[in-house]
Amino acid sequence: MLTEPMVERILIDLRHNRLRLDLDRPLAGPVEATAIIDIGALGRLLGVEVAGVYLAISDPITGSELQGRSVEAPVLFASDHRQVLLPRRGMGWELSFPSGNQCWRRSDESGTSRSLCSELTGF
Repeated sequence: MLTEPMVERILIDLRHNRLRLDLDRPLAGPVEATAIIDIGALGRLLGVEVAGVYLAISDPITGSELQGRSVEAPVLFASDHRQVLLPRRGMGWELSFPSGNQCWRRSDESGTSRSLCSELTGF
């Protein structure tokens, strides 16, 4: 059984104010797409739905589950479709977490916790 792609790490490009999500396998889709970005309390990136796939990033802060919202934003795929580029800011919204050089744990669908890290870079 083939599973959906998962985010392995996040690179943060402060110069261009965008994130690069590195995936463990290619994600089928066009070169450009519109994604739905789920944002939690304090600008926390919870996940991104793109090309019919949900890429989970972090769990909501405990007690803040009702403070989230979703926004649409354009995304780009790298030529090998293993990287998704998305903006950190749009009209009326901004992602403040992850902010770079940090790791956190997130739960998958089965409740298993795994580590995910972000790095500052100038890709």
